[in-house]
Amino acid sequence: MKFTQIRHATCIIEFGDVKFLVDPILYKKHTLTPIRGGIALNNPLVDISVDIETIKNIDIILLTHLHRDHFDPEIINVFGKDIPIVCSNKYKNKLSEFGFSNLNLINDKIELKNIEIILTKGKHGRGAVGISMGKSYGFILKVKTNKILYITGDTIWCKCIENAIETYNPNYIVGFAGSATIKNSHITLDENDIKNIIKKTSKAKVIINHMDAWNHCFLTREKLKSILKYNNLYIPNDGETIIL
Repeated sequence: MKFTQIRHATCIIEFGDVKFLVDPILYKKHTLTPIRGGIALNNPLVDISVDIETIKNIDIILLTHLHRDHFDPEIINVFGKDIPIVCSNKYKNKLSEFGFSNLNLINDKIELKNIEIILTKGKHGRGAVGISMGKSYGFILKVKTNKILYITGDTIWCKCIENAIETYNPNYIVGFAGSATIKNSHITLDENDIKNIIKKTSKAKVIINHMDAWNHCFLTREKLKSILKYNNLYIPNDGETIIL
């Protein structure tokens, strides 16, 4: 498995001879309004450090959900309408309206390029905040060699994550962190959530992204590295590639 961190949740994962681009957003630095309650800076906080040709050289886009920090409809101008997109069936109408035509929609699971892709659920915050954030999904990817990758999507520690780890026993986990916060309630993984993930799995190599790029994400790479020190925990910088 080869993982390249682009920015925020956007990353390239090479798994089973397929290059997946996860949650692509290509906005220029400081071109979007800040999220209320975060630091008073426009988003994204940083530019993309990987060249566009590298980002375009992919096979499939994986979309966890359609919040603006995970999906930009203008990517159709970069990838074209026929780029294969894998996502929940929930997003069929909206993506079709944007003009994307090669939608591989999942209610439960599909197989694509000899990879089984299973939709997982998350909990995008607690209480009223979680309800207002709506659905966010993750993915289990299984290849013929029985290697398994779990992408959490935007979620906090919850039964959904526990069940996914117990059921599939993944070799690799990509966790969306940053402790993104709305109304004093975190809606993505914080340091305690990550600790719970690591305690739950005996073998997975855990890669953490979704940090240092959006104004309401308060858990930084620097802070996380100072708090959690595990041999199976990887916290790549933007532009960094990890081969596991």
